Amino acid sequence: MIIKKLKRTSFKKPKSVMIGGLVDYILASHDEEGRDKLAFAGSKNFLTTTVAAQKREMISLAEESIQSRMPITHWILSWQENEQPTREQVDEAVSLFLRGMGLAEHQTLYALHKNTGNYHMHILVNRTHPYTQKVIQPHRGFDINEAHKIIAEIEHRQGWASQLNTRYCVNEQGHVVRNLQHRAQVKPKPKAEDFESATGEKSAQRIAQERGHTVIQNASCWEELHAGLDAVGLRFVRKGSGAVIFVGETAVKASNVDRNFGLSKLCKRLGEFKPGSYSERTFRKPAPEPVSHICREEWLEYQKERQRLAEERRLAGKKREEEREKLEQRQKERREATTTRLASHGLSMLNIARHFLKEQEREEKAALRDRQSQAEKPERLRRFKSWLGKRSPHLGNLWRFRRRIAPGVEVRKREFPRIGKVASPYVAYREMVKKRFPEKMDASRLDAAIALYMRCAGYTPQEVAGELYRHTLARPHEQNRDERVDYGRRVVWYAFGTAGDIDIANINLTQEQIQKFNQEAEQIVLATSNTVRHKSPRMK
Repeated sequence: MIIKKLKRTSFKKPKSVMIGGLVDYILASHDEEGRDKLAFAGSKNFLTTTVAAQKREMISLAEESIQSRMPITHWILSWQENEQPTREQVDEAVSLFLRGMGLAEHQTLYALHKNTGNYHMHILVNRTHPYTQKVIQPHRGFDINEAHKIIAEIEHRQGWASQLNTRYCVNEQGHVVRNLQHRAQVKPKPKAEDFESATGEKSAQRIAQERGHTVIQNASCWEELHAGLDAVGLRFVRKGSGAVIFVGETAVKASNVDRNFGLSKLCKRLGEFKPGSYSERTFRKPAPEPVSHICREEWLEYQKERQRLAEERRLAGKKREEEREKLEQRQKERREATTTRLASHGLSMLNIARHFLKEQEREEKAALRDRQSQAEKPERLRRFKSWLGKRSPHLGNLWRFRRRIAPGVEVRKREFPRIGKVASPYVAYREMVKKRFPEKMDASRLDAAIALYMRCAGYTPQEVAGELYRHTLARPHEQNRDERVDYGRRVVWYAFGTAGDIDIANINLTQEQIQKFNQEAEQIVLATSNTVRHKSPRMK
């Protein structure tokens, strides 16, 4: 699972508008493109029962907290592609989250969304206590670290898969402990990561981290720090009471590269700050670099398209500016000519002429603005993932899962020969998967693993979907036919889609391994049928 805390950066709107917008967004049944979004929603600690009344109740209590500009905290929990939580699991996850944060008595709205490849849940918590009306700061502001502990507990209880390099895990005694295999990675802030996801290009923050982190960390004096950064094309400059690292002309806060690189902390280690001298190349903008090795050739094409559209926007802006300048020049010449012609008629006549000229000029400028606004604007380039997805859905999904693909791993669509001969293979493959993976596993994860193994044995998507529909009736409680079909569709989408291709490529599955696990499943079927045959006379 992944957890993310969304921080609001703009507080220009009133609390009621901000909170109302958040509630409307997470509880909307469809997204902007008209797709079904809301799987189900819930609430805790409200006096009222309807959505409209709960929204007003949350706004009313939040407005009591005068000292907090936004007492509503917005969290997102996301499951992996092969995981589908039930309503009971979502309710339990919310309860565990609120208890771990010390907010069990606080107003909470939550909604599970299904409009993306991953099920994800939005949680809105009002940090204003409903009785004391004090705004609570969970864990004295270190709530993100605590959230990772809660995620580890939820994964352990419900059988979800942990992310790679997760911070915390649950030991054999059932206690949440620090993951010894976790390696603290220096990575860009969310805003920089959003830029990278949109463009496929390394942010200035990532470049500063990759090139300068080791230099700054190993420097023993200011001279060594400046020389090392100059060698990799960066500059360290004091700014106010802090410091920035320049990547070309882009400034990155030194503390954003690493929390230990703030000016005060560096001064304690290196002594009083000393400015450095840098070569000319550190002032030039570095060439764009791809953030991932995935879809590199396509990214180069995308960069050319970005440059072309940027040039078109620049030329269009230049043309608009030239039109404004020509209009101002004509108006200036007309004012001068009119002043010269009417100067002999006295000041009163001149003032009247100036007044009407000013009104005429205002109308001409307004007409020019309208004409320019109605003119065809240069095309705006889509985000890199959308651009890729339009060319090929497979490429778009490869980019989406890029962090799971190691360099050198070839991900391709594979067709597997039919070697599975079991008439109804679901039960046999379920026992085989349970034997291979004895750890606790949620039912949806188990079904996804079964579907992936059946794909490798040559079963078609239709056969896998049919097996799931026949054998998973009891798992999703109180589901109607359409919900059961959607459940099977998501399982099959994972097993036969790009996520399944990646998992197959990562384990480098061979035909001998496929033969082995298929024989294992067939032996389970044979053993089960023999058991039934031996028991049947006694039953008679």
